[in-house]
Amino acid sequence: MRLPVILVACLGLILTSAGVCRADQIKAYLAGFVATGAQNKDELQAVLQSMLLSRLNGERVAVVPTAEEADISVTGSYVAFGKSFSLDVVAKSRTGGVVTSAFVQGEKEEELIPALGKLAQDLTAGIVKGYRPQPVAAPARRSAAGGIEMINASGLEKSPAQPWISQRIPLVMTAIAEGSALGDGGQELFIAGDHVLQLYRQGKQLQLLAETTLPRELKILTIDSADLDSDGAPELYVTLWNGSALVSQVYVTADDKLKLLADKLPYFFRAIALKGGKKKIFTQEMNSDNDFYGDVCELVKTGAAYRTRNPMKLPRYGNLFNFNTFTDAQGRDHFLILNGDGYLVVYSGDREELWRSNDKFGGSENSFQRPDDSKVRITGETTRSIFLEQRIVVTSDGTIMVPHHSGSLVIGNSRSYSKSSLYGFAWNGASLEQKWRTSESQNYLADYSYDEGQNELLLLEVVKKEGLLGKGASAVSVRKVE
Repeated sequence: MRLPVILVACLGLILTSAGVCRADQIKAYLAGFVATGAQNKDELQAVLQSMLLSRLNGERVAVVPTAEEADISVTGSYVAFGKSFSLDVVAKSRTGGVVTSAFVQGEKEEELIPALGKLAQDLTAGIVKGYRPQPVAAPARRSAAGGIEMINASGLEKSPAQPWISQRIPLVMTAIAEGSALGDGGQELFIAGDHVLQLYRQGKQLQLLAETTLPRELKILTIDSADLDSDGAPELYVTLWNGSALVSQVYVTADDKLKLLADKLPYFFRAIALKGGKKKIFTQEMNSDNDFYGDVCELVKTGAAYRTRNPMKLPRYGNLFNFNTFTDAQGRDHFLILNGDGYLVVYSGDREELWRSNDKFGGSENSFQRPDDSKVRITGETTRSIFLEQRIVVTSDGTIMVPHHSGSLVIGNSRSYSKSSLYGFAWNGASLEQKWRTSESQNYLADYSYDEGQNELLLLEVVKKEGLLGKGASAVSVRKVE
């Protein structure tokens, strides 16, 4: 598409003149466009933004040059299919709620300018109808790291200043999952290390109820829980590695004990709430050539038997441990992948890359080794390490939670992280916007889960690394998300 260059030159003039508005006008900020399937994407995005800006700025809506001045923010996308195109925009309030959305389509390039005029009319009408002024809120409390401090005390201790924190667990633990809620207000927790599986009762402190120690040749990679048979008690799904194959297990609790329900299942397990829906267990297999083989499938439990269904093909570099899905304001599904280099990548439902982060996220010390002689002449090692990434959580309102680790030390197949935090993002139609982040912890975050009903984060942190002088230590904390 050949672009009207004069419109690009006018962009700065339009932005400069857009800041004067009356008190009764709704102030809008145009955050930008994402163009897909077209040539000269960067130039086209600037042109589309300037054209929509000039048409939106009017009697009822005033376009302002910065997000801080705005009542709403507007983002858009342009998708080309041959000569046809589609324009989509969404307007959101300061709190992230969708005020309105609009779209137009065209069959040829010559229809672009009139289509933008109609899009601006529809968007203006939707903003005027859907916008409700937000009440003036008290200033947000800020953390020392500069982000919004959104973690307050858990109701477990009724303390206004501190979250609930367990006693030290005298081992480096790698995974955590929630069991049944107990009648006395307590909660079952499953916690695992490389070779040990423990059942706790969470009350004022953690009370160890049962423990299973596995042979040294077996390594626990992950644990996850879900109530697949809908009997009111979640099962525990343990991904287990014997050095050459997956031999995973399923447990249930009975009389405060761990009861083995199934053994030697050839699956990786992961509990995922796709698009913020019901948490289910998904699986993936491996073969002699691929660490993650085939499609991701949903696990189904029928009596004591298991089978898989609903295979899902992930985008390139996606696997069971580094993905989730979310739905945008127009109801379209997207994939989110935390790739091998640590960057967040958003894909459309047909697996086209839409956006990639500039910063790295995730970071995991959890790994297992497979035989590999391909680099023995270079590294002297006969194995390679496969790292299992941190969870990506998507809530029902579209919030995307991703861990972030720093203070890393990487030597060969060894990784060590010393600081962690959690970030909350939202998709604005064009990119992921940061909504909040927790203050930075001075510990490695081994695993976590989120209880949306209680608005609580359950965190498993390594508070002391294993070394020559000790086996290390871990702790569990519960923090309220507000």
